[in-house]
Amino acid sequence: MKTAKIFLLIATLAMVTGCPVVSKNIVGLEDYTLDAQKIDGTWINEDGAMMIKTLDAQKGLIKIIFLEDKENIETAKIKIMKGKKWLYFNMLPEESDKEPEYLWGRISIEDNRIIFWHTSNDPFAEAVKKHKIKGTIDKKKDISGKLSWETSTVILSDSAKNIINLVETSDKNYFVWDDPTVFIKLAK
Repeated sequence: MKTAKIFLLIATLAMVTGCPVVSKNIVGLEDYTLDAQKIDGTWINEDGAMMIKTLDAQKGLIKIIFLEDKENIETAKIKIMKGKKWLYFNMLPEESDKEPEYLWGRISIEDNRIIFWHTSNDPFAEAVKKHKIKGTIDKKKDISGKLSWETSTVILSDSAKNIINLVETSDKNYFVWDDPTVFIKLAK
């Protein structure tokens, strides 16, 4: 259930369709220095609430604590990185993961609002197929009762620099711009 809540926060549509985009490398060109006073606190949206705590401001590391289920506290560690013109979030894998992959996307941190945009699977799948970027497409068939459907995960293996160049210079939409996840900070 932890994965479902984290994906709900960061990649709502990716969970519904089962088609996320992950990277073998952290996406970003350099560390982003956080303002802990600006980001630490409780954040809410129509789906629930989370608490953010800065772990290392200089390295852009935060911990998100989901507040929906007090009996089963779930957390995620996120690293925020700078691109050329945008910020990116990278959900850090569990330490036990043998082959780490980073669920990532674009993030905007404003005065009292954080906006997450998740990646769009189809443009990345097309870019991999056309060799614009290195990666693979992992297709699986899911079955639930009499229903079955195919899902695909795009696994990028290219460098962060090449990923940033692709998404920041292309005229294609590599993010789902019209369906961001927005959180508003509660005042103290």
